[in-house]
Amino acid sequence: MTQPPFPRRAVLAPLAVVLVLGMSPLAAAEVTVSVREPLLLQVGERQLELRIEPESISGAGLQLRRVEGGLSGTLEGQPVELRWDETGDITGRAAGQSVDLTAVPLAAQAGLRMSGWFGGDTAELALTPTALSGSVGGCGYSLSLAANRYSGWRTCDATRGPPVPVTLRIPANIVPLGAAEEGALLALLLSAEALPPASSPGGTAGGDGARTPSP
Repeated sequence: MTQPPFPRRAVLAPLAVVLVLGMSPLAAAEVTVSVREPLLLQVGERQLELRIEPESISGAGLQLRRVEGGLSGTLEGQPVELRWDETGDITGRAAGQSVDLTAVPLAAQAGLRMSGWFGGDTAELALTPTALSGSVGGCGYSLSLAANRYSGWRTCDATRGPPVPVTLRIPANIVPLGAAEEGALLALLLSAEALPPASSPGGTAGGDGARTPSP
């Protein structure tokens, strides 16, 4: 299969380089020669490892094909069909949710801003080399870069439980993605549609089993 063309400007790859800059020379060298690592998202007790390859994106419950101008596959057994154009407009459906987003790279620095709708909820996310903030899928995120990964909290409405800790690790050798594809992928991940059930049946409401952060 011929690798589909993608926009040259990518966001996650430069962000991953920023994460590596804080490592020692030996650690950076080890990253360079190592096997491609998965992207890691952990929300409370729930964890998803996502492998991004030139022609596919896959993880537990998530199987996507990277096609020209879109993503096609399944999420938890439900179809995902997302398409975007040169302006960064993303439309389609994902796991029964309608998607209407716009993703644009930030001009002043390596980063991405996304806005629009995911299902019945508004989406507004900003990803930079130092922070990730905003909301998608009815939950708000406030993460900052620490120890070569984004860490912070997710806060949803009361019916989904208290705030839970979140970690997002972007590997240094991630396959470059265009701004629209990155926006679509972040929306899928952070909407919580892609996360597996909590491992602990005795967790708090919302299934994350995490404590509320101290004031």
